[in-house]
Amino acid sequence: MKNELYQHKKSDMVKWIITFIVGLLLIAAVVALFIKLDRQTTTTTIGGEAYSIGTIDENGDYKEGDTAIYMRKAITTDGLKCELKDDANIKYQLFFYDKDGEFISASAELTADYDRTNIPETAESVKIMITPIDDEDGKVSLMEVLGYANQLTVTVNK
Repeated sequence: MKNELYQHKKSDMVKWIITFIVGLLLIAAVVALFIKLDRQTTTTTIGGEAYSIGTIDENGDYKEGDTAIYMRKAITTDGLKCELKDDANIKYQLFFYDKDGEFISASAELTADYDRTNIPETAESVKIMITPIDDEDGKVSLMEVLGYANQLTVTVNK
């Protein structure tokens, strides 16, 4: 009888150890799945709230002015894509910066879609300046900022 009780306790202990190991494996599998899903590259769209009235000069610096709108904070160049709406009446320019935020170069004024072409090799971030083509008074007002910004859809990898 004593031997049977010992065998029973030993059997229960083996069952608990196996259950514990299966539980750990299940947790590890769930964690691995979440990590894999998180690492998949997703894109994000930059909205009109990222822009303010002003310009960026030939040195890549902010310059006060009311003829254009500019992106206040630089965004990554990873996966950079710019798409103009069909009826857009704007032109835009890209200003590239290195990892330290130092200005590298600027693109020409663009009136077509842009898809990761001609990005300088050391560029880590970019700012965009949007200039209206046919603004009635030649000045961008606060009410016009979102209208002009929404004519250009900018996406980057998240």
